[in-house]
Amino acid sequence: MRFILTFLLLALIFIQPVQAAPQIMVNIPEYRLTLVEDDRVIKTYIVAVGTHYEQTPTGTYLLLAKEMFPIWVPGSKFEDKTPIPFGPENPLGTRWMEFAPAYGIHGTNKGWDINYPVSGGCIRMYNQDIEELYEHVEVGTPVIIQYETMVLEEKPDGLYLKVWPDIYHRQLNTAEHFASLYAKYEQKYPQAPAPQFLKDGSKPEKAMTEKIASPIAAAVQPVPTLLPPKPEFHRQ
Repeated sequence: MRFILTFLLLALIFIQPVQAAPQIMVNIPEYRLTLVEDDRVIKTYIVAVGTHYEQTPTGTYLLLAKEMFPIWVPGSKFEDKTPIPFGPENPLGTRWMEFAPAYGIHGTNKGWDINYPVSGGCIRMYNQDIEELYEHVEVGTPVIIQYETMVLEEKPDGLYLKVWPDIYHRQLNTAEHFASLYAKYEQKYPQAPAPQFLKDGSKPEKAMTEKIASPIAAAVQPVPTLLPPKPEFHRQ
């Protein structure tokens, strides 16, 4: 009995409830960073990403380091390698969170450069946004960076297609890619038409959302008519 009580006591001490861990998810063409916890969106932020020539890498990473008021060390493309302390000349802004060597999520020293492909490959945020995000994540938080130019989203009134410009020219806005996305919804939304830009070969120049199908109404079964039973006659 004493052994059982000791085991239960140790279990209460060392076994902690499993808590949902946050994840950072980024979709490059969308210019959006989303904080997700337990499959629930906590908040979405507007970001800047790398240019076509210095692209933000895709893949699954972990936060390696966090730093407040970081010092910026100019990279290889700069002749002057003098470190720049925190201040108006430092492009990292007020926070730095590294997810790969030389790549991180950071603030900005400007106010106009978010929602564009203008960075050297890092993910850039407004200072007030990264300061908020900084407090919700820790070293080791997963960072998932994707490049999706088309996404299908199911809503109560039907199926919607979200499209973003192919800023890295990876040729993903194609009929074949649309068909692969649509395959999982085909039974519920049969014969959904392909969007017009796929038919005429045009390239979306801005983000767009289009409803492409409505759910099929369930067939109404006729309600059987219940007739009163025929009276039975008995001879007296």
